[in-house]
This record gives sequence, structure tokens and C-alpha cells, in this order.
Amino acid sequence: MKKIVCLTLTLLAISLSPAVAKNFELVTGEWAPYISEEMQDGGPTAIIVSEVLKAAGHTVSFKYMPWRRTEVMTQKGKAVGTFPWTSTTEFEKTCFLSTPIAHQKMVFFYMKDKLGDWDYTGYEQLKKLKVGGSDGYTYIELFKNAGVTIEKAPDNLSSLKKLVHGRLDVVPESQLVGWQTIRTQMADAESKLASSKTPLFVKPLHLMVSKSHPDGQALIDAYEKGFEIIKGNGVYAKILAEHGLSE
Repeated sequence: MKKIVCLTLTLLAISLSPAVAKNFELVTGEWAPYISEEMQDGGPTAIIVSEVLKAAGHTVSFKYMPWRRTEVMTQKGKAVGTFPWTSTTEFEKTCFLSTPIAHQKMVFFYMKDKLGDWDYTGYEQLKKLKVGGSDGYTYIELFKNAGVTIEKAPDNLSSLKKLVHGRLDVVPESQLVGWQTIRTQMADAESKLASSKTPLFVKPLHLMVSKSHPDGQALIDAYEKGFEIIKGNGVYAKILAEHGLSE
């Protein structure tokens, strides 16, 4: 009887004890001002994810690599998660989508002397233009489904340079990211460029968590728990305000 009581008490103690703290290694890439290895603490989305997991009793580390690689690794379960991403049909099949970290406004950049006061009106309009783009972006799937042909480049900077040199008509990019890239790496061209008033989309940015990774369920559970905590105590709103992001 004593052994049974002791065993029962031990199991009860285990069930009531807090979860063991984990360090989750997430894969991500360069996309300033949302995230960058060169920014303090990785930039605002990295800060949010760090604070979320800290609130849930865990730690996180980041491994930077090309975006397409982060996508493939997470979908195949070789990495537990990647962020910040807009949802795609492939991600929805293979990953848990977290409560949004923030939102992004995807617009089109163009040369004012070439297109004047241009604005985006729809996919049919794009079919008549030379459209740039980069692998790993969610608009790739949208354009493919709509029959819009794009000229791919390794990154957004390469596409924007092609735009300035007249080899492209429009380049889709997050409004914040596009202007950040132009101001820091193409300052001489800033006055010659404009962005569309009408966005391609405004969508949430998620942490994508692999359903097939052994730590996937633990990560998404921890994220959702921690997110509620930092949203409730004001930490989340403070980070967004400090970095000019929208909820």
C-alpha cells in the first residue's frame, strides 16, 4: 500500500511540475527591417518571438540562411520552425501557423519617369508588364496561379537594381522592406522611385512550425501560451510601437 501511495504521489508531482525549458533553434533569413542578423537583437520580429518564448519559460536561437532553404527545411521537418512568413498552401499542409507576429503591406515599386503616377489594379495589368521577384516569397504562388510571368532574382536588392536600370517595370516588396533597402543601399535612386498606393495584399506574418518535427507541437503550444502573456502585459504593443509595425 505504501508503494502504491508513493507512486501515486510521484506521478502527481510530475504532472503538476512545470514543463522542462527548451531552447528552440529557428531558421530565418535577412529581411530588414523585420528581421536581420545585422540588427540589434535580430530586429522586431525576432524580439517578439524571443519575448514570447521567454514568457512561456523557454529560450530561442536563430540560424540565418536563404529564405527558400528555411522554407524547405521546415516543411520537411529538418527544422522546427521559420519566421516571419505569410501563409501558403504548402505551409498549411506541413506546418502549424502561429498567431500573427505582425502584418506586412506588399506593394509594387516602380520608376516614376517610366510609369508616371502608376497604381496596381490587378493581375491582368501585370501580365502586360515586366515583373521582378525573388524565390522564397509568397507572391510566387499567387502569380503562378494567376498566370503572371516574373523574372526571378536572388534577392530584392537585385530586383530593385534591375528596376532602376530599366530591365523591369515593377517589383513587389513589403513597403517597409523596400524603402529600407532603397535608403540604405540605393540612396541615389530614392527620389526616382515610387510605390503603388494599392497593395498586392496586406497579410499577417506567422511563425511556421513543422508538424513533423519532434519539437513542433511543443513549440506551437509554447508560442501560443507566451503570446497571450506578452499581449496581456503590454510588451507586445510596446515592441510594435517602437519599430513602426502594425498588429
